[in-house]
Amino acid sequence: MASSPGAVRQSPETAAQIEQSLLAIPAVVACYLVSGTSDFLVEAAIPDLGSYEQLLLAQILAIPSVTEAQSTFAIRTILSRGPLPLDHWRH
Repeated sequence: MASSPGAVRQSPETAAQIEQSLLAIPAVVACYLVSGTSDFLVEAAIPDLGSYEQLLLAQILAIPSVTEAQSTFAIRTILSRGPLPLDHWRH
């Protein structure tokens, strides 16, 4: 599951508070600061939709300054190669 907390009232202080809040959620396995209409992209590992509802309502939307979230769910993995093969960048 990826959730994009959007419509964040953004300042350096609020961004830091949001980051710390997201880092404290055990289900969050990755978090990115992104460009575009959302400010953060959050990846979470959750077992079912009930758990997702709890995560979204009780934890993500409970973070001060987060006013909305958009969610995307992976239906199935088509390709996952693991770590990126970046050895070709070394000269």
